[in-house]
Amino acid sequence: MNLLETYDSLLPDWRQVFSQKRTFARARRLTLGLLVCLRLHLTSRAICATGRQFVDWSADYRLCSRSVWNPQRLFDPLFDHLPALLPAPGAPVIAALDDTLCKKTGRHIPGVGMGRDPMSPAFHVNLCYGLRFVQVSLLVSPVGTPGAARALPVRFDCAPPAVKPKKNAAPEMQAAYKEEKKLRALPLAGLAAIGSVRQSLDERPETAQRQLIVSGDGSYTNKSVLRHLPPRTTFIGRIRKDAKLHLPLPERDGAVGRPRLYGPQAPTPEQILEDDSIPVVKILCFAAGALREIPVKVYGPVYWRKAGVDVPLLLVVIKPLGYRLRIGSKLLYRQPAFLVCTDVHLDLQLLVQSYIQRWEIECNHRDEKSLLGVAQGQVRSPLAVSRLPQFQVAAYSLLLLASLLSSGFQRTADYLPLPKWRHQAARPSLLDLLNLLRQQIFARGVDAAVVNFDDFASAATPPAVKSSKLPLAAETLATLAA
Repeated sequence: MNLLETYDSLLPDWRQVFSQKRTFARARRLTLGLLVCLRLHLTSRAICATGRQFVDWSADYRLCSRSVWNPQRLFDPLFDHLPALLPAPGAPVIAALDDTLCKKTGRHIPGVGMGRDPMSPAFHVNLCYGLRFVQVSLLVSPVGTPGAARALPVRFDCAPPAVKPKKNAAPEMQAAYKEEKKLRALPLAGLAAIGSVRQSLDERPETAQRQLIVSGDGSYTNKSVLRHLPPRTTFIGRIRKDAKLHLPLPERDGAVGRPRLYGPQAPTPEQILEDDSIPVVKILCFAAGALREIPVKVYGPVYWRKAGVDVPLLLVVIKPLGYRLRIGSKLLYRQPAFLVCTDVHLDLQLLVQSYIQRWEIECNHRDEKSLLGVAQGQVRSPLAVSRLPQFQVAAYSLLLLASLLSSGFQRTADYLPLPKWRHQAARPSLLDLLNLLRQQIFARGVDAAVVNFDDFASAATPPAVKSSKLPLAAETLATLAA
């Protein structure tokens, strides 16, 4: 089964998301249009790509602004196919958590706020207007042979910050802003996304009892997340190098006075890195295209006051890794990483490998914003502002799932040849998937043609051909939902 047929077989799972059959058909058509359209990925471009630019287009815009459907249920097909992508029946589910900012130019778009520009240089932080989203991606790896993981997005929730009132606003508005700012904090949005993923796993018998391991950065390693994790969920996050940690409280031998909650102070993560008395453990993990030995130090269990006395943590220090920019160049070293894990008994190799695979969610952000044009849609409805990007990410996630189901993790001969400047590719990129999808759509349109091309060679002037006799890619997309 080719990529187009596999992708088209996954879309009927969306039928139960939409209340009406015509709404589902419209969503199915716009999904393919948003994927294969060129330049800006707008709703109008998707309408033109499906050959409906000469009919009433208002219903297509109302899909994200008025129709009743839950955008999180668009990711249900990924949870349904997840057990087949996991290595063993009892293997944990590994996920990555991160937030991203989609730039916008209109300041009056609902949810748009001022945020740090992720492309600004390290020596000068710039600000920009944009929409903030919290994303959770499931990480799946090849079974049997080590290889790079694939990140399949399963949540893309809009998390706008609170709107700050003017300086001369009433005290009631200032107090309401402070309360709303706490409720819309980024860690709470990340915790809600984790809880939603855990709920989707619990709804399916194959994944209800599996452990969920979530890797996040320092923005989510705080009290709001560590103390309120859902059951059967483990969090791995970065921590400051000067964090103040404590050892377990020793047993009291008839001592009197106020009971203590924490034991003596433990060394900071940076001190553990520099302490030669703590042994270094070599962990074999897949990173940068090959199996590599990662030197780490393990210390724990320890307690962090921000997490609470009832949350023991395992501290893992990854030593700086050496690398060369080119063959024969000077050996350089990267920065160390300081991690904490809420499961002190978690396998160390699984812990480090889960954190290394978290990088795949950054590849999702690059594909979504650079190639798919997520949040480029020029919509103003508050519902459409959050729904349209989720709709695009769900279509992108289904495309990644279709590639795994049709050709696995490797780049097979079905894909177009690589450019001359690329010698090899371990797996297909998003551009490979989009090019193959467009090629198969055009091939389906050409195969359906009823024109006798021999008439063109014999006639002095080519005969007139009606558009209905030569289906193009747009007409092929329009007939896929039929």
